[in-house]
Amino acid sequence: MPVNNVQRRIILLVYPGFELLDLSGPVSVFGNTNDRIAQPHYDIRVVSAEGGLVRSDSGVEVASQPIQGMRVTKRDTVLVTGANREFLPAAMEHPQHQGLMRSAAKHAERWGSVCSGTFVLAATGLLDHRPATSHWAACQILEEMFPNIQLNADALYVRDDRLWTSAGVTTGIDMSLAMVRQDLGNKVMGDVARGLVVYTHRPGNQSQFSGLLQTQLNQGREFNELLSWLDSQLHASIRVEDMAARAGLSERSFHRKFTAAVGVTPAKYLEVQRLERAKQLLEGGRAIKAVAGDVGFRSEAAFRKAFQTRYGLTPSMHKTMHAAS
Repeated sequence: MPVNNVQRRIILLVYPGFELLDLSGPVSVFGNTNDRIAQPHYDIRVVSAEGGLVRSDSGVEVASQPIQGMRVTKRDTVLVTGANREFLPAAMEHPQHQGLMRSAAKHAERWGSVCSGTFVLAATGLLDHRPATSHWAACQILEEMFPNIQLNADALYVRDDRLWTSAGVTTGIDMSLAMVRQDLGNKVMGDVARGLVVYTHRPGNQSQFSGLLQTQLNQGREFNELLSWLDSQLHASIRVEDMAARAGLSERSFHRKFTAAVGVTPAKYLEVQRLERAKQLLEGGRAIKAVAGDVGFRSEAAFRKAFQTRYGLTPSMHKTMHAAS
């Protein structure tokens, strides 16, 4: 595709052992965007230090152009992919990687990383005193190696002006969708997401874990029965003392044990589950006022405020974005 026929260029940096999904996720988003609009908008380039075939951690080889001779411009988005721990040191130390990302930080419209590609950026010093995120499993190591980063270990992705960093693997899709929305608007982003059969757009401030997954990871069987009961009672008025009674504990003891086991307070857990259920109902076409009552909110206004605070968009926008094309 000739460069002068598109408005923006997407440059993705790979290296031996890179995580394939860190590349294929963004490529699919930007490529599908081109397929869904009259005039192709993105020129997608995969680059590496030497060019040629680059072997990913899964064994799949990807063709790439050499970094040498590439000039970063103000219409470029430059992202470095991540990798497992064994492949990162060489990627972090490679002078061509560092040179490309320094040039991107100076000239590109957007620059950043997918997953543990954050380490490559951090090795250049470009993340010092700036907010960023990475895969949850790598955040502790990242913080120890580069203590000057303002690390947000819980976010799906973090944007700081032209700098964009995302968390683990699939969040590169979320971040890329956000870029499409910035460039072409909500409708195009929604069409692309529906075509890929993914969540239309998980805002960057959303946790890397779903509420259910976080619960499964953090707790044993002590509160399984209670959680199942709560799931069937999201429409009802439930107080913490009701949960404690159901669990057969004093309110104080219940609050302490539940918070330790699940990772959030009982009240917060209940709110998150109500909002997760609300998303499902909105996506099914149910009216916002009815949804507010279905998930136990006393007023529509309170529901709207809680929904926007958690997901970064209004219930009506969420519903519109998930409506059938």
